[in-house]
Amino acid sequence: MLKIGIVAEYNPFHNGHLYQIRKIKEIFGKNVFIAVVISGDFVQRGEISFLDKWEKTQVNLEYGVNLITELPLYYSIQNAEIFSKMATRILDYLGMDIQVFGAEEENIEVLQKVLDLQKRQDYKDKLMEYMKKGNSYSTSQRLALKEYELDRIVKSNNILALEYMREIEKSNLKIKPFIIKREISEYNEEKIEKDREEFASASFLRNELEKILEEFCGDKNLKSKKLILEKLEKIQKFVPKKSFEIILENLEFKIKNGINWQKLKKEIFKIVKYKILTEKKEKIMKIYDINCEIYARIYRGAAISKNYKEFLENTKSRNLSNKRVERIILNILLNIKAEMMDFEINYVRILGFDKKGQKYLKKIRENNNFEDIEGKNNFEKKNIFVNWKDIEKFRKFFENNENMENSENIKNFKIQENFWEKIKIEKNGFLLKELFLEKREKLNPIVYLNNQN
Repeated sequence: MLKIGIVAEYNPFHNGHLYQIRKIKEIFGKNVFIAVVISGDFVQRGEISFLDKWEKTQVNLEYGVNLITELPLYYSIQNAEIFSKMATRILDYLGMDIQVFGAEEENIEVLQKVLDLQKRQDYKDKLMEYMKKGNSYSTSQRLALKEYELDRIVKSNNILALEYMREIEKSNLKIKPFIIKREISEYNEEKIEKDREEFASASFLRNELEKILEEFCGDKNLKSKKLILEKLEKIQKFVPKKSFEIILENLEFKIKNGINWQKLKKEIFKIVKYKILTEKKEKIMKIYDINCEIYARIYRGAAISKNYKEFLENTKSRNLSNKRVERIILNILLNIKAEMMDFEINYVRILGFDKKGQKYLKKIRENNNFEDIEGKNNFEKKNIFVNWKDIEKFRKFFENNENMENSENIKNFKIQENFWEKIKIEKNGFLLKELFLEKREKLNPIVYLNNQN
């Protein structure tokens, strides 16, 4: 059975995502196994996800995905390089044969040409020249590639595709890359043509949903439900039925509870301003992706700014984009320290599965019982867990085995000294989700045994 892996945010799941899944089955056959690695409640732009991990998982299972796993929080909110690297590693760790991704460039050989070019000294020199002239890294990259007539490659999905391919090559992973060309919509488009019939980007859809939240937020009895549905007609044609149902439920919950992105930004700014201005510099400097220059900018920005928007304006610079600042804000809130970012896979958390996924997991779990480590098997033992409590038990199991550090059996498990810190980060995320979104974290996966796809 061919095993296909996908990396996505599905925020929200739209027709382009469904097209990709259907195209996979068209190309590789209906009986393929599809596993997805998703970012959960916090996403790569440094924001709280519009849909939570469980809403995303529900839609995935409805439309033919067999296994859904979560990209750990401390990796999901970092830059494209880290996000791509760790998501690809997890797919390889899960035993996937092929990683499928959408890109604006459908010829994988062209992307490989760019990868090879970026290793050359002449390209690196040109890139550095443009940066010395005051251009941002992204602009410098585009200008350098233009000299090789490859500047068209600098687009959002192509950049992610390059990072996936770079990681596969660099780490000599077994998984193979495969492109399904992205249809019509750009990843970060915010406006679309009036006659667009089927595809729109997640960015466009989120913007429209935020407009609805801003307009109707606080309507506890949903007296405006008819108007809300009329507004939603603008996006309904761009998302599958199940996705639309979940979006509507999400909107109703947020409207009743007075939750929108502007309110969340206000609350986030209050907390992060307090932390930045009251914590000792030495403590903040331990946070991942902060150096002396960045600390000075965020400290000054926090001191003189009255709100989130002002803070971003007062901290950004040529080398410090708003998105990077927003990622740093989450690193501070979650206490993600530089020393714990070892880029190792300490565990994989399963969010959901169908019958086919259940069968695959059973094969893994039968050979991965940490309570019976001495058992011999042909399947490599991996730290793959179906329930969050199992991750906690796994930690306690090794804490309670004094001689385990000297045991040969430990070689079957990748236990890093940062493992405990990573668990704390995830639990910090659970708490922030409860504070900001008024939702408690689920500990059990979604089991979907009626999938006929």
